[in-house]
Amino acid sequence: MKKAVSLLTATAMAATMLVGCGGGAASSSAAPAESTSTETASSTAESTTAEEGQVLNIWCWNDEFQSRFNDYYPGVKEVAADKSTTTLDNGVTVKWTINPNDNNNYQNKLDEALLKQDSAAADDKIDIFLIEADYALKYVDSDYTLDVKKDIGLTDDDLKDQYQYTKDIVTVDGVQKGTTWQATPGLFAYRRSIAKDVLGTDDPVEVQAALSDWDKFNDVAKQAAAKGYKMLSGYDDSYRTFSNNVSAGWVDGTTVKVDPNIMN
Repeated sequence: MKKAVSLLTATAMAATMLVGCGGGAASSSAAPAESTSTETASSTAESTTAEEGQVLNIWCWNDEFQSRFNDYYPGVKEVAADKSTTTLDNGVTVKWTINPNDNNNYQNKLDEALLKQDSAAADDKIDIFLIEADYALKYVDSDYTLDVKKDIGLTDDDLKDQYQYTKDIVTVDGVQKGTTWQATPGLFAYRRSIAKDVLGTDDPVEVQAALSDWDKFNDVAKQAAAKGYKMLSGYDDSYRTFSNNVSAGWVDGTTVKVDPNIMN
């Protein structure tokens, strides 16, 4: 199976880039600094050239990373008129596959493609794909992702400007599986009068402490509900945080198991 490196990019939280090479498995991960993304892509391009031909496949859900790559990567020689490919000065062709994120479309198509890595032609295998922070673990904690240091060759100095929390998002058992050039933290906005009504305070530090983990969030939600307030506009405000970070498979033999994380 072919492995990939993931790149985390930012939308609402943060996104990550995963890069793949050789005879491993495709992967995804968290966000890098701008200089890091070019170095990661460069390492991948070189290994792809040496081991699997002249095509580097990158999957995204929009053209944000594509535009940065085309504008800033020093090896860019030519960009196709339809932007579907980028030709590098070392002969490598970067092929862009962009599937919009609507209705989980990007993840669905990415998952389908990753499952076919074994049988895909060398120049059709996914080398780099981007992910978002809220579903990073789904790909990072899997055989589809590479160690950005050991396998790709990035150093601590390469990653020194990356925010630590974006590294943590894509690190499993001490192994960093992705990198990013972005950091876009999510937030909850609250009406001060409601915070006073529910919590007895509107002080940001105290409100933050009251909502610092999901158990506390649920406790506050019960207090808010008792006073007629809703914490979220709908289940989809937090659904992906849980649904994409399950701890076990859904099927065990002939038994369908509901992951405890989903019950949260």
